[in-house]
Amino acid sequence: VGTSIGGVDAVVFTGGEDIAPSLLLQPEPWHGIEAEKDYNATRDISDYLTMTYCLDKDIPLMGFCRGMQMLVVVSGGAIIQDIPTYFAQQGKTYSNEHRNPAEPDTYRDYVPHDVSVLDTASWLYRIVGSSTLHGVPSWHHQAAGSVAGSSLRVTGTTSTGGIDIVEAVQRTDKSFAVGLQYHPEAALVKRLDHDENANDFMSYDEAVAYFKELVLQARTRTKSQK
Repeated sequence: VGTSIGGVDAVVFTGGEDIAPSLLLQPEPWHGIEAEKDYNATRDISDYLTMTYCLDKDIPLMGFCRGMQMLVVVSGGAIIQDIPTYFAQQGKTYSNEHRNPAEPDTYRDYVPHDVSVLDTASWLYRIVGSSTLHGVPSWHHQAAGSVAGSSLRVTGTTSTGGIDIVEAVQRTDKSFAVGLQYHPEAALVKRLDHDENANDFMSYDEAVAYFKELVLQARTRTKSQK
């Protein structure tokens, strides 16, 4: 890994397939839902090793969706393997607030919702400058569970049917290691492509702020090493 990214100043971990539950600190069997069985062992290993290297070398990183979940896994936190199943177990009603249901011959778009920022001293608040984020693009059926006992702090949540779903985390022991359950990059694409529903999501300036902060942190790290 060091040979491949040793000279890289920052890394973005993108969304994608579910992370195999065998990678959890306390390994679990898979959720048993055939329609959601999309594990990618090659990517699991690659992402796990790359993120571990970045954290060890304190390379600034940001994870979106699966990327945030990998940060949770690498840091020793728990994962909710399927949100609808989890809600049913809690006796709560889930109405697809975090991912639109699949419909035949229909584009499965992101679903917008709001996020509450919990900590004004967090990286999330520094980036967005607000206690509430409006219209974050969401597309996930898994989520971060408990981060107790890890070096993570939850910095953003969404209240869904009486349950707080984790939307943002950061490592308290690293210079800049931030995870977001949503997709600011998707909002950028919608704005640049002038999608008809672009106004349902965060603005271009709000979305690009995440990447500007990552670039700033990368430059800061580079200067400190000279």
